[in-house]
Amino acid sequence: MKIIQNKKKFRVGVCGLLLFSLILGFWFSPWGNHRWGLERVDQLFNQMAKNSTYFIPDALRLARNFEGTTVDFGIHSRWPGDDARMAQILEANRISAALLGDGRVRIKGDLGRMGKSASVDAELLFKAQGSDLRSKYGCDEKEAIYYWWVVFDGLTRRFVQANRSSEADFTRFMTTRVLEPAYNFAGIETKSIGENMGRVSLFLGFYVLYTLLYGFSILFVFEGLGIEATKAKGKKEA
Repeated sequence: MKIIQNKKKFRVGVCGLLLFSLILGFWFSPWGNHRWGLERVDQLFNQMAKNSTYFIPDALRLARNFEGTTVDFGIHSRWPGDDARMAQILEANRISAALLGDGRVRIKGDLGRMGKSASVDAELLFKAQGSDLRSKYGCDEKEAIYYWWVVFDGLTRRFVQANRSSEADFTRFMTTRVLEPAYNFAGIETKSIGENMGRVSLFLGFYVLYTLLYGFSILFVFEGLGIEATKAKGKKEA
């Protein structure tokens, strides 16, 4: 039985798959500074995405709306010892934080002031000024933002339980739009897409062509083996 029905198409498909594999190996091989090609592309897109996650001015504006709103809740920590670190962060910002002995911290203070303090800290990390956070709290800069996240995540849960939707929306905004981006994009330089439009267009064009190379190579291999997609014949009515 003849396996290869069309040798020309089969050879073209195999060569295409080999070229695809060589390019893939190139992208996964280390270049300068021992970094993969895909890492470099990923870094570029992260640098451009960072601008779109900057909502700290909005957080500061929203925080003013909650000045005078009193918070008095017990917040659960995530891990043993986190309660003490949470209390340290809060007390450094003149917010009352009492350890309850069961992993919770009783937080008493002004919600607007808390939002402003957390936003200022997030701004420092977002703009690569983590040394100021280290000197302020005596811990890693990302760790400080993490404890702020635990505080506002806990407050969101308590506000939801208390049916205080506006406060819950604000604390949720703080966790998802302010603290998480600052933590996730820490150490990444900001770049605008306008200044890198040529590189972006090149990468996107390459991605399209590379995908087409793989698709047509598979198609030619299958056709070379005599495997083709055919339209199903309709059933004749009796």
